[in-house]
Amino acid sequence: MSSVFGKPRAGSGPQSAPLEVNLAILGRRGAGKSALTVKFLTRRFISEYDPNLEDTYSSEETVDHQPVHLRVMDTADPDTPRNCERYLNWAHAFLVVYSMDSRQSFEDSSSYLELLALHAKETQRSSPALLLGNKLDMAQYRQVTKAEGAALAGKFGCLFFEVSACLDFEHVQHVFHEAVREARRELEKHSLARPLFISEERALPH
Repeated sequence: MSSVFGKPRAGSGPQSAPLEVNLAILGRRGAGKSALTVKFLTRRFISEYDPNLEDTYSSEETVDHQPVHLRVMDTADPDTPRNCERYLNWAHAFLVVYSMDSRQSFEDSSSYLELLALHAKETQRSSPALLLGNKLDMAQYRQVTKAEGAALAGKFGCLFFEVSACLDFEHVQHVFHEAVREARRELEKHSLARPLFISEERALPH
């Protein structure tokens, strides 16, 4: 099932065709992946979800004044990753989420980062990942320090944020947009548009 969010842009045409970015949200059940996804897409916080439900959503975004067609896969792995090809070969970037009030959730996020690193090594294709410590509003019950989260992110060379799906929307939006920026940088490295610029430069003397 796929759902669409966002408003179509007026006057958009071929010259303003949006960049397409696929983003997969990974993490142990109960980490708050669905809550973060819904917060980003609707600005609302909903606490109850079916942990076995997986869905992909579409949203029209503007990141750094550039249009982006963003697809978000809210994954529903069991407690250990299975059948990972469905998102490993699909996503341009990943948000790996753990709940800061759960040590097991944090340890599972390390397993996801290891999975992504192994996939990148095997395919010779790098897809950026961001590590998110969720449920900042539950900081009084935290089992994972901010320093531990930052250290794990540093080990795998990814960005790190602590967020809360039930607090401010702007912080959650910032994280998703950072994922888009990371994906865009990687996509631009492999852009097929560069030869067109070379041709245009060669045409200038004429």
